[in-house]
Amino acid sequence: MAKDKVIRKPAELAADLGNLTFQLLVCCHEKETKLAAQFGLTSSEFRTLRVFQGDKVLHVKELIDRVGLSGSRLTRILDGLEKKGFLRRDLDSRDRRSIVVTLTEKGATISQRLEARFGQIHQEILADVPEEMHEPLMNGLGKMLLSLNQWLRRT
Repeated sequence: MAKDKVIRKPAELAADLGNLTFQLLVCCHEKETKLAAQFGLTSSEFRTLRVFQGDKVLHVKELIDRVGLSGSRLTRILDGLEKKGFLRRDLDSRDRRSIVVTLTEKGATISQRLEARFGQIHQEILADVPEEMHEPLMNGLGKMLLSLNQWLRRT
């Protein structure tokens, strides 16, 4: 006899989604904190280096948009990364009102090492998920991200 499938009400699904995304946020933050600590970074410094995503030079305004922090908070993070020798800040030669942030060789190297370890961690996480669920999981997460971004734009 086939087991009857329980269909939950939209409000129950929404509550479960809220709880699940909150738990994911907590776990992702802990994961970032542990990874950053392996490289002598704070989680904020890790996220800031991560948003370069292969770019070696970014304007501060673009960094603010990508990281989603205030200018003053980003300045404190950049101060720490600059003291560690991972980046430098210069006035933009084309627009002296703008500041350009450039990864140093040391910064580019640690950024590559962080990305490699970040990928390895996610391979380890996926290893605990049955392989036949990998694609449906990725599709579902992609659709959730799209829906969340649409909601954020509407509000």
